[in-house]
Amino acid sequence: KSFPDLQPTFEEIERLGLELPTYQINHLCKFSHGFLLFITYEQVPDAHDIFKRFTAVFEQTYTRFLDLKNMEAQARESKIETALERVRARALAMQEPEELKDVSRVMRQEMGLLGVEELETSSIYIHDPEAGKTECWYAIKDIREAEKVTVADHFELDLKETWVGREMLKFYGSGEDQVSIVMKGAQRKEWIDYCEAHSKALQGYYGEVIPERTYHLYKFSHGAIGAATPGELSEESWSLLKRAASVFSLAYSRFRDLTQARIDLQRLKEEKKRAEDALKELQLTQQQLVHAEKMASLGELTAGIAHEIQNPLNFVNNFSDVSRELLEELLEEMKKGDAEEVEAITRDVIQNLEKIVHHGKRADSIVKGMLQHSRSGDGKKEPADLNALADEYLRLAYHGLRAKDKSFNATMETNFESNLPEVNIVPQDIGRVLLNLITNAFHAVNERKSSSQEGYLPTVWVQTRKTENGVEISVRDNGGGIPESIRDKIFQPFFTTKPTGEGTGLGLSMSYDIVTKGHGGQLTVKSKTGEGTEFLITLSV
Repeated sequence: KSFPDLQPTFEEIERLGLELPTYQINHLCKFSHGFLLFITYEQVPDAHDIFKRFTAVFEQTYTRFLDLKNMEAQARESKIETALERVRARALAMQEPEELKDVSRVMRQEMGLLGVEELETSSIYIHDPEAGKTECWYAIKDIREAEKVTVADHFELDLKETWVGREMLKFYGSGEDQVSIVMKGAQRKEWIDYCEAHSKALQGYYGEVIPERTYHLYKFSHGAIGAATPGELSEESWSLLKRAASVFSLAYSRFRDLTQARIDLQRLKEEKKRAEDALKELQLTQQQLVHAEKMASLGELTAGIAHEIQNPLNFVNNFSDVSRELLEELLEEMKKGDAEEVEAITRDVIQNLEKIVHHGKRADSIVKGMLQHSRSGDGKKEPADLNALADEYLRLAYHGLRAKDKSFNATMETNFESNLPEVNIVPQDIGRVLLNLITNAFHAVNERKSSSQEGYLPTVWVQTRKTENGVEISVRDNGGGIPESIRDKIFQPFFTTKPTGEGTGLGLSMSYDIVTKGHGGQLTVKSKTGEGTEFLITLSV
């Protein structure tokens, strides 16, 4: 039955004159995996011994056959593992998501070497049902080139637009692990036209004749591995496709991590850009606020200067008028020839002119001080008399508030230590600090006066003294004090207890930075609610 062409009919046997045996003897002899059948048409002496010896020899032959078969299977398995390892290694080596094309190229090459039946295309489909999109990475032997090099590409597709795509969607939605989609005629042409329109590497690949193919797909976690062949796949090839899908799950994890990393990097760049823009805007706003604080400080200073400069100007004007009158009187006495009176008047004029020069210089020093305070300065430190600086800014702060509010009044007490060593400072900066602290002190006592009991005497003390390592300037008031709940916040930028529009919250912050960062000193505060506040500036000699 196994060889019908070799089975003679009874007619052929009769025609050949052959005689059929009238009986036969079947000799069965066991071995480890079956038995041997020997047929004789007559008794054979010692048949059992002979056939047993034949069977023993065959036992060895069959054992060798099995060993060779196992070795062949092991070699095949080793070849498959090596191929899959190459795919796995290329997947792990990816640095960019686009390198998934190279993974598909390696997969196509290795599956071809393993002998998947007439493999044409190896494809990787990643399907995202939530986003409603599918992406394809594929590799194919370019039959248009003599060397038939493998080309790879990637494109995004809408599976609803073609019959083959819709079959894939059915597969993704089913509980099956594998499917074979036979592509023929118009359905095959529709698919190739669609792929050519979305992938440059496929354009003009087939020419006029588009061969029929079957798409074999095996699922993995987020898509499927595909192989296009002319016909069906063997069980071994399906097993290989299944194992490739398992390996690609690792490649997909790497691909997903790289894609997410790129998204995160892009978001990080966008966040960085937004942060940089916000920082620039904040810095600009801060510069504007600092400028506003400086202008507010300059306003306080200018008001005081206006009052201070008025005194020497009054003296200059008064002595000028008196001198003019004396000179007119001098002319009359010269006409009379009274030399003694002329000499007396001349001495008075000289004294007046000296007073004019003195008060003119005083006005000049005030103007210079104002200009020094208003400009930013070069930041260079120079030896300065802190007693003179403190006294000047105490008076400027007082007269500045008096210029704004004629009803304002407070007692000023000073205790300047004699022989105080000069300190290297930036005078306009330390002056700004003193002006800020003294002005705050005046505001504090004025606020308490407006709401305090009778007999309260608003007072501000300014004191200097020599310390072991330098000098200390104290600005103390008997105002309402600073509540303990906000005492730790007063040096923070933009913190203020003043109503909106009446303070920037930068005065104490700037003062703190000038003393500590600009001069390496200390600015500390002591306060008791209901009794007053003291600020201490400590500077090293």
